[in-house]
Parts: sequence; structure tokens; C-alpha cells
Amino acid sequence: MTGAAFRRHRLALAIVPLVVAILFLQPLLRREVFTFRDHSDYFQPLRYFTAIHIRDLVLPYWNPYSASGEQWLANPQVAAFYPPAWLYVGLPFETAYMLYLALHLAVLGWGAYLLFARGAREGAALAGAVAVMVCGPVLSLMDVQNNLTTFAWVPLILWSAAARVRPQIAAVLLALAFLGGEPFFAALAALLYVVVVRSLPHVAIAGAGAFGLAAIQLLPFLDWIRGSDRAARLPSAQILAESMRPLDWWRVAVPPALPFDPALSQHFIPAIYVGIAVAMLALVGVLSKAGRGWLALLAASIIISAGSYLPTGLEHLPLTLFRYPSRVIPFGALAIIGLAVLGWDGVAPRRRWADSALILVILLDVVPRMQPLLQTAPWKPAGGLYPASVGRAAKMIRIPSGPIRDREAWMAGYVNLYHRRFDAGTAAPIVSERYARVHDRVVTDARLDLLNLLSIGFVLSDHAIPAFEPIAAHRGVTVYRNRHAPQMATFWTAAREFATPDEALQAALDKAVAPILPVAGRIDARLSAAVPAIHPVELLSIDTRTVRVVVSAPADGVLLVAQQDAPGWRVRVDGMEREKLAAAGVLLGVPLKRGRHEVIWQYDPPSLRAGIVMTLITALSLQLSMFVKRARGKNFSS
Repeated sequence: MTGAAFRRHRLALAIVPLVVAILFLQPLLRREVFTFRDHSDYFQPLRYFTAIHIRDLVLPYWNPYSASGEQWLANPQVAAFYPPAWLYVGLPFETAYMLYLALHLAVLGWGAYLLFARGAREGAALAGAVAVMVCGPVLSLMDVQNNLTTFAWVPLILWSAAARVRPQIAAVLLALAFLGGEPFFAALAALLYVVVVRSLPHVAIAGAGAFGLAAIQLLPFLDWIRGSDRAARLPSAQILAESMRPLDWWRVAVPPALPFDPALSQHFIPAIYVGIAVAMLALVGVLSKAGRGWLALLAASIIISAGSYLPTGLEHLPLTLFRYPSRVIPFGALAIIGLAVLGWDGVAPRRRWADSALILVILLDVVPRMQPLLQTAPWKPAGGLYPASVGRAAKMIRIPSGPIRDREAWMAGYVNLYHRRFDAGTAAPIVSERYARVHDRVVTDARLDLLNLLSIGFVLSDHAIPAFEPIAAHRGVTVYRNRHAPQMATFWTAAREFATPDEALQAALDKAVAPILPVAGRIDARLSAAVPAIHPVELLSIDTRTVRVVVSAPADGVLLVAQQDAPGWRVRVDGMEREKLAAAGVLLGVPLKRGRHEVIWQYDPPSLRAGIVMTLITALSLQLSMFVKRARGKNFSS
């Protein structure tokens, strides 16, 4: 930035971090963290689990503790390859958690300022940036922070398109938006870039560059959704949950009694208030010819967020990458504030005091009403209500009679990661379609054979389960012990071969699994007629990349490990690579001969290796491209 540009924009450079400080300074000094909704039981354990491994220079490829194991780095919400998330490596957790969110609010504010300043005075643009930072829809993204961390880059992406900056810079911004953790928002940002820039060379270079830079996360993500519940299409009711009535948009101008407005038809975005002054100025901005783009964005946001209230057809997309239509409300809020900037620019006195007064009105009007979203408390690892044995050697599962309300009592989300409890369920946004079928059957039917197949030794329920022993209770939730649960690795002497994992899974669901294990893969045909027996193993260790088992097999048979099968698992028996089996269509299995064996599974997804190579090549290519352009510019000027 040149000296003249710095002087021109120095007020914005100062005010944006000042607004951030208003929201974050006190909890930072107290070393507290946000507690509303998904903060405590989802994002905090997710960030903590990832950070403690990376601090030890270990990439957590696999999370063995949730959903009988799940791909971890493939989940964009983990953000292991997102540069701002590296704050967690070098700072105390509470500080890193708050600074991570504060940084994105600042990025959002600066980006909104640059975007608005292209069509309005600096003072009006700054007022608009402050309105974006503190409005209800944006602060509502704090607890679903992957949405915030991606949305924070949207104004900068729009600015890069409108200003026709180098497509290499746009590629970096688009890649950061995806790496921030919300693929749907990143796709919307890319679409908006194409609409605004309207230059095929820019789109081609920016698109290719963004794809390559994000490949380290994008390729594992695409691999993750193959065979998932998203690829199999979720039910329409699940896709369109949290839709918002179009008539509810008038509430952006009505101060709510509480941010979590019970009058709204949805609550994914609990607060939609943007401020009375902002809403009034937006009505003025509608009259401006420059407001047509903002009106188009607002109309699209209203239509998409309507979901089940309008025939949008979202539920018929071939791949379910979209859920909760109301999540696009922040895009509509950005459009409303963009119109307000135009309105203020047209009617306001050309005096700095007037802009300062508007900023003060916005802060005093909106920030106090958002305080329930910003409640903080000292950070403490949750999930310690029950004995340490629950979920330690055998998994736990939840079987509720209705919707879960008390998330702490149910140990919902990812709190199991704090204390290394094995959980048959998961809070992940995507799960294997085949595994989901097994899990759902266990929840609905509580079949003992399936409980034992998954090594589920503990059931959390709000109703009596006579077959099991109650061992603990808290606020209406009782923990029952399944004493029949086997180890998470067992040796089966009898197995039946099926052609595909789907067929093996269906066989497990159709009839009792024990004592013959259905598998997909090649096994000795004699195992189907062998005397059935299930034996424990001598040793089992599981970490974020490796499963090691030592077993003395009394006969030929199949070793089963109750971890999900997934692309990337490879197995060695006594040092020799072997062909793996899909036990019951979803779990790890390998055939063994009689005798003592050491079996090692290693998770090494090819998509991650390919993504690393592609990202490195793209980064070097963009650096070389920009170096060549600078060199040519110097030669020309000389």
C-alpha cells in the first residue's frame, strides 16, 4: 500500500480492529471462550484434538474415536491446512480460539470496506464495514465458525473481481475461502466472482489456481463424499430443515427481544437483525442504479433461504452438498448493508462527524442486542460427567426417545475427543452411507448382535433398557453397560464371502451377524462351514493413522477391527501386504492363517498425497508467474 493510499484508508485500518477489540478484548484478557451452542461441544473439541496432534508434529489423518473411525483431514471444518488455524499450534488454546475468530472478523471488516469504497465515500464504506461486522447474521456465524471463516473472504473476493486485480491474487483468496472450512459458501463465492469479473481469462486463471492451491484439502474432501450419505442424497426434510419464510426478512429491521428470536421460522442463524438505521438507509439505496447488483444478491438470498417455503428444487440436486437453506442469510445481510452504504452516500452530509455518528448509532443499536451470542466462560474440556471407563475400551452410543436437548448430559458433539472416548456416533457433517445404515439400525432396533459387531459397550438413553445394567445417570440420561460387548478387535473362525460391501452389509442387517461374519473380499470357501467361534486378541493399539493387532489364531479365520473401512487403508500381516476385507461391508477385516500374527493397518489416502503434490506445484507456479511479470515490468520500464 502506498503512502497516499495508507493515509486515505488509515481510519478504516484503525476502526476495524477497534470494533474487533470491543467484542473480543475482555474475554481475551480473562482467557475465556465463547459458549453459545456449537462452540463448547463441537468446535472447541475439534480444534483442540487437531491442535494437540499438530503440536506434536503428527498429522491426524484419522479420528479413531468417532463413528467407529472417520477421515479427519478430509473434513474441511478441521482446517488443518488453513494458515490462520496454525494459531492453535503456538498459542494457549483459549487465546488461539478467540484470536482465530477475531482475525476473521477483521478480515471481513477490511474486505467489506474495500468493496464498499469502490462505489462510495470512505466514510460511508467504513460505516458499512462496521455494520457487516456486528450485524446479527454475521455474529450468528460465530458458533458455526467454518461458515464465518469462509464468509470472511467473500467481500475480498468480490472486491478482487470488481477491481480486476490479478487473477493470481483472486486464486489465493478463493483457495483461502475453501480452506476456511465451508465448501458451499466457497462455491457461492466462486460463482459471485465469475458473475462480477466477467472475464474468461481471469476466471480460467483464478479457477485453476484456486483449485490447485486448495487441492491439499479439496481432493481428500471429494474422496470423502464418495459413498457418503451426501452422495446417496439425504431426505428432503433433512436437506430443507432450517428454511426461512420470505416474510421473516422484515425482521432485519425489528430489534429482537432476544437474539434467538422465537418468532423466526428457523434458527440456524439465530439473529437476523442488522439495525434500524441500516434498514432505513437500505430503502434509500434501492433507488440507486448502482444498487442493482446488491438487489440481485438479496433476491437470490431470499429465494435460497426459503427452502421448503418455495419450490426452489434444492432437494433434487444430485449431490447433497447443501443443507440448512437459511445459512445464506449473511449474504442477504451483506446485500442490505451494501444498499445502505449507497443510501448513506447519497443523503449524508460530507462530514466525518456524520459518518462517525452513524457508526456510533450502529454499534449502540446492534451490539448490546447480540450479547447472548457472545457469552463467554473459562474454557474447560467438557464430557466428564460420567466415569472414565465409559467409551474407553468399548464404544458408546446414544438411543434417545426424542430430540436431544441437553447436549452436555448426552455428551453430544465431539466432546468424546477430550477424554479419548470411543463413540459409535459422530457430529461430522458427512458420514459413510453404509455405516449410517448400521448405526441407525442399532439406534432403532438395539440389536445385540449389531451392538457387539461395533463393540458398543455403553448405551446412553432416556428410557429403560432392561437387558443392560445402569451404571450412571445425569439429568434424565442413564448410561447402561453392555457386558457382552467384545474387544474392538476380534478373531472369527467362521465367515461368509460376498461380492460387494453392499451385499455383505445387507446380510448383516437382514439377520443376526454372529456367529458367522459376512465379508466382502476373497476368503477361503471353507470358512463358511467352519465351527463358529469369536476369540479375543492379545494386543490392540489405535492411533490417528495406524491400527496394530497381535493375535494368536487358533484356526484359519478373519480378524475384525471395529473401525470403519475407507479408501486409503492398507494392511500388512507379519510384514507382508495383504488384501483387506470389508467386514460386514463397513469395518476393517483381513483373512489369517492359524498361528500368531502381527497385523498392522495404515491409513494413507492417495487423494491426500495427490493433493499435497498439486498444491505445491500450483504454489510454485504462481510464484514463478508473478516473478516473471515483475521482471518483465522492470525490463520494460528500464
